[in-house]
Amino acid sequence: MSKVLAFFSKLRRKGLRSSLRLLCERTLYYHWELLTLERSLDESFLPRDFKRGRWRSVQITPALLPGFGKYFQPQLPAIRGLLAKGCSGSAHLDDDDNVIMMLWVNESDYYDDQLYRAWFRIPPHCIYQFFVECAVPYRGSGLALLAQSEMWDEYRGRGFDKVRSVVNTRNEISLKMHVRGGYQEVGEAVHVYCLFRCLHFNRLQRYAEPRLEHLRKPSTPFLVDTPLPSADGGNAS
Repeated sequence: MSKVLAFFSKLRRKGLRSSLRLLCERTLYYHWELLTLERSLDESFLPRDFKRGRWRSVQITPALLPGFGKYFQPQLPAIRGLLAKGCSGSAHLDDDDNVIMMLWVNESDYYDDQLYRAWFRIPPHCIYQFFVECAVPYRGSGLALLAQSEMWDEYRGRGFDKVRSVVNTRNEISLKMHVRGGYQEVGEAVHVYCLFRCLHFNRLQRYAEPRLEHLRKPSTPFLVDTPLPSADGGNAS
């Protein structure tokens, strides 16, 4: 009975049309549009008065996997997959060595075999940043900004000069975070399609006119830590 009540509560909250769309995407068909955004690693990122806090930063290795249990247990299969592919991950820990923030990058072309089933082509001296997530109790603390700034400092010292990310056009919070954090559109959109949750295909679209200028507020830093992309694309980053 409780599950039935929960179902009708969610239906009432989301509305019939949104619920039917979500049901269709999870069973029959979905189409996501991902915009490619790019930022220079040489530009300042953290506000001048930003307080770094006491969080310790470490590289993600198999030995760190138990530390994900408290806040990121559902993501462990994906994390193991990224380690197996050789991706580079950085984590921040609390005083009890629980992972409270993670950030992943790849240094060349990347095939996303977990969510989008698509290739993302990365130019030379550029890193691809993805799978950025902050534990719920620490969102809004600026920890995501700190993690990115530290990762970028490392790669800038190794000769990289740009970072790229893709963002689902449905995720306005993530789009705002990127645009107000200095990211620019490169004029590429990847369209991802899926039929019956098993047939995946995609196409690349190029465009000339900027699409995100309405989200830009140059004088206001945006300190929102976005959650992990959901399976339906609602929070893709």
